Amino acid sequence: SDIVGHTSVTLPMARQLRLALAVGGYLTRSGRSYVVTTFTKEQVEEWRLALGAIVEIGALRLAIVGGKKLEAVSQFLEANVRSHDVEEEAFFLGAIAFTTVILGGRGSTLSELVEESIPQAFFRLLWLADVYAKRTGFLVEASDRYLTAAKAKDLEGVRTACRFFFDSVAPALHTLIEQMAAGSYPKNDKQDGFQSIEPQLSGMPTYTGSSRATKPLFS
Repeated sequence: SDIVGHTSVTLPMARQLRLALAVGGYLTRSGRSYVVTTFTKEQVEEWRLALGAIVEIGALRLAIVGGKKLEAVSQFLEANVRSHDVEEEAFFLGAIAFTTVILGGRGSTLSELVEESIPQAFFRLLWLADVYAKRTGFLVEASDRYLTAAKAKDLEGVRTACRFFFDSVAPALHTLIEQMAAGSYPKNDKQDGFQSIEPQLSGMPTYTGSSRATKPLFS
């Protein structure tokens, strides 16, 4: 009762939050309780390859359509990703939204495929992996390469741009998983990113990788 009075979080709200974190891949059920999910290198590599393949399909489709849709993607990138520092939460949310656009938008077949097969937690891991990267900016660089190739109808260039991002983040992602397994974390992670809760759980949807929390848990 003291916790409820201090935080205004009721027991039903706490249960909903726990379920959302489990659906998102952050918690794993163990008997009658939940534990923090342990990620293996093999799991993460499977998700990386799967997401890369699905994004490549969406990117190729968008390049073929071209025109105003491609221009809208360029404007979206400028406003929602490039305008933020990679360490900002806003960059993460912009990257998630940008991925959704590439996949055809919310509710598209590709977006739903990603949502059903890749946990939301993986997207957070991709972002956090930058703390181990020798350099950052792969998403923006890959996006610039993609837009150049797409506007020229260079489909092989589109494929190369997609693979550039997912191949470039792999080493840091693998290091992150190894460090997490050892219980070792960087001292200056992204604004306590390892302890953060998805903004979507308090009412901000991320769509791609969504944990389907459609109502705000906190006002």
